[in-house]
Amino acid sequence: MSVPGLDAQTPGFRITTTAENGVWRVAVSGELDLLTSPQLQEKLTSVVDERPAKVLADLTEVTFFDSSALNALLQVQRHAQENSVEMAVLASSAVERVITLAGVDEHLTWKPAPN
Repeated sequence: MSVPGLDAQTPGFRITTTAENGVWRVAVSGELDLLTSPQLQEKLTSVVDERPAKVLADLTEVTFFDSSALNALLQVQRHAQENSVEMAVLASSAVERVITLAGVDEHLTWKPAPN
């Protein structure tokens, strides 16, 4: 999904992907919002489609996280479950706050970032 007229190249936003020992790590830095969430969803979905043993969404460097980002994570979590791929989220305090406030913490496999 894209938003017409908006450039998806948000300053400070970056997604990097690494794979090691059957675990794919998708690390995100910057803000996850209506503009950038589709990029995360697309990247995570493509990684899940590779059928790795595990996918780790590393959101420890995410500074802002809104409901569109939460929706993207929930959709990818469902896709991972349907494809028998283990997926976990490592959450920054911004991500943790939204997951907890929305009451969906039981629907995601996640843990807070270490201090």
